[in-house]
Amino acid sequence: MILEAKSSMPNEACGLLSGTGSRCTGVWPMRNTEPSPYSFAIDESEKERAVRDMHERNETFIGLYHSHPNGLPVPSQDDIDHAPDVFYFIISVGGAEEGIRCYRIRGRQVTHLTIIVE
Repeated sequence: MILEAKSSMPNEACGLLSGTGSRCTGVWPMRNTEPSPYSFAIDESEKERAVRDMHERNETFIGLYHSHPNGLPVPSQDDIDHAPDVFYFIISVGGAEEGIRCYRIRGRQVTHLTIIVE
Protein backbone atom coordinates (compact mmCIF):
# COMPACT_ATOMS: atom_id res chain seq x y z
CA MET A 1 0.00 0.00 0.00
CA ILE A 2 2.85 2.38 0.80
CA LEU A 3 4.55 1.73 -2.55
CA GLU A 4 1.27 2.27 -4.39
CA ALA A 5 0.66 5.50 -2.46
CA LYS A 6 4.12 6.77 -3.38
CA SER A 7 3.72 5.82 -7.05
CA SER A 8 0.34 7.59 -7.21
CA MET A 9 1.73 10.90 -6.00
CA PRO A 10 0.83 13.68 -6.24
CA ASN A 11 -2.68 12.16 -6.24
CA GLU A 12 -4.38 9.96 -3.68
CA ALA A 13 -4.17 6.18 -4.10
CA CYS A 14 -7.09 3.98 -3.07
CA GLY A 15 -8.14 0.38 -2.78
CA LEU A 16 -10.03 -2.32 -0.95
CA LEU A 17 -9.02 -4.82 1.72
CA SER A 18 -10.28 -8.37 2.05
CA GLY A 19 -10.07 -11.00 4.74
CA THR A 20 -12.05 -12.70 7.46
CA GLY A 21 -13.17 -11.00 10.65
CA SER A 22 -10.57 -8.39 11.51
CA ARG A 23 -7.72 -10.19 9.72
CA CYS A 24 -6.67 -8.62 6.42
CA THR A 25 -5.36 -11.12 3.88
CA GLY A 26 -5.82 -9.27 0.59
CA VAL A 27 -5.07 -5.83 -0.84
CA TRP A 28 -6.98 -4.76 -3.96
CA PRO A 29 -5.63 -1.55 -5.55
CA MET A 30 -8.35 0.43 -7.33
CA ARG A 31 -8.12 3.16 -9.92
CA ASN A 32 -8.85 6.60 -8.50
CA THR A 33 -11.56 7.85 -10.87
CA GLU A 34 -11.20 11.41 -9.55
CA PRO A 35 -7.41 11.76 -9.36
CA SER A 36 -6.54 14.57 -7.00
CA PRO A 37 -4.17 15.19 -4.08
CA TYR A 38 -7.24 15.82 -1.90
CA SER A 39 -9.85 13.20 -2.79
CA PHE A 40 -10.50 9.80 -4.28
CA ALA A 41 -13.35 7.86 -5.82
CA ILE A 42 -13.57 4.16 -6.63
CA ASP A 43 -15.50 3.02 -9.70
CA GLU A 44 -18.50 1.04 -8.44
CA SER A 45 -18.28 -1.65 -11.14
CA GLU A 46 -14.57 -2.18 -10.43
CA LYS A 47 -15.39 -2.49 -6.72
CA GLU A 48 -18.19 -5.00 -7.44
CA ARG A 49 -15.81 -7.15 -9.53
CA ALA A 50 -13.23 -7.12 -6.74
CA VAL A 51 -15.83 -8.09 -4.14
CA ARG A 52 -16.94 -11.02 -6.34
CA ASP A 53 -13.30 -12.12 -6.62
CA MET A 54 -12.97 -11.85 -2.83
CA HIS A 55 -15.93 -14.17 -2.37
CA GLU A 56 -14.38 -16.68 -4.78
CA ARG A 57 -11.35 -16.70 -2.45
CA ASN A 58 -13.64 -17.20 0.59
CA GLU A 59 -12.87 -13.69 1.79
CA THR A 60 -15.07 -10.68 2.43
CA PHE A 61 -14.69 -6.93 1.94
CA ILE A 62 -13.41 -5.74 5.33
CA GLY A 63 -11.96 -2.32 4.61
CA LEU A 64 -10.62 0.30 2.33
CA TYR A 65 -7.54 2.43 2.14
CA HIS A 66 -6.43 5.65 0.59
CA SER A 67 -3.46 7.93 0.83
CA HIS A 68 -2.96 11.47 2.00
CA PRO A 69 -0.10 12.85 -0.12
CA ASN A 70 1.80 15.39 1.96
CA GLY A 71 -0.74 15.10 4.78
CA LEU A 72 -1.14 13.32 8.07
CA PRO A 73 -2.69 9.84 8.28
CA VAL A 74 -5.83 11.12 9.98
CA PRO A 75 -9.39 11.22 8.61
CA SER A 76 -10.45 14.43 6.90
CA GLN A 77 -13.97 15.75 7.39
CA ASP A 78 -14.84 14.29 3.98
CA ASP A 79 -13.50 10.89 5.11
CA ILE A 80 -15.67 11.06 8.24
CA ASP A 81 -18.76 12.12 6.30
CA HIS A 82 -18.48 9.36 3.67
CA ALA A 83 -16.69 6.43 5.33
CA PRO A 84 -18.45 3.07 5.14
CA ASP A 85 -18.61 0.97 8.32
CA VAL A 86 -15.43 -1.01 7.59
CA PHE A 87 -11.77 -0.76 8.60
CA TYR A 88 -10.44 2.49 7.17
CA PHE A 89 -6.69 2.72 6.53
CA ILE A 90 -5.03 6.03 5.71
CA ILE A 91 -1.50 6.09 4.34
CA SER A 92 0.57 9.23 4.71
CA VAL A 93 3.39 9.75 2.22
CA GLY A 94 5.55 12.71 1.29
CA GLY A 95 4.80 14.78 4.37
CA ALA A 96 6.34 15.27 7.79
CA GLU A 97 4.93 11.96 9.05
CA GLU A 98 4.88 8.89 6.82
CA GLY A 99 2.98 5.82 7.91
CA ILE A 100 -0.31 3.97 8.07
CA ARG A 101 -3.11 4.32 10.58
CA CYS A 102 -6.34 2.38 10.85
CA TYR A 103 -9.70 3.72 11.98
CA ARG A 104 -13.28 2.63 12.42
CA ILE A 105 -15.74 5.40 11.59
CA ARG A 106 -19.32 4.84 12.71
CA GLY A 107 -21.91 7.58 12.77
CA ARG A 108 -19.15 10.19 12.45
CA GLN A 109 -17.43 8.75 15.55
CA VAL A 110 -13.77 8.08 14.77
CA THR A 111 -11.90 5.34 16.65
CA HIS A 112 -8.17 4.84 16.09
CA LEU A 113 -7.28 1.13 15.99
CA THR A 114 -3.98 -0.63 16.54
CA ILE A 115 -2.50 -2.43 13.53
CA ILE A 116 -0.87 -5.78 14.30
CA VAL A 117 1.36 -7.26 11.57
CA GLU A 118 1.94 -11.01 11.79
